Amino acid sequence: MGNISVSISDDLQKRISAVAVKSGRSVEDCVALALRDYVENYEDVYKTDLCSVDKLERAFFLSIGE
Repeated sequence: MGNISVSISDDLQKRISAVAVKSGRSVEDCVALALRDYVENYEDVYKTDLCSVDKLERAFFLSIGE
């Protein structure tokens, strides 16, 4: 497992700590889960955008061939 160091605001750090306490997880686990969810959501949106572009391009090229 790799390590990453980031600087966050004091407010965000307090909020993450509160979530960790309420969930019974460590701060590190909460941050790792949040980052994983963010990356998965980003990848889903990126794939969706690529599919949309592909469909638009296909429609464009099909219309030219008519």
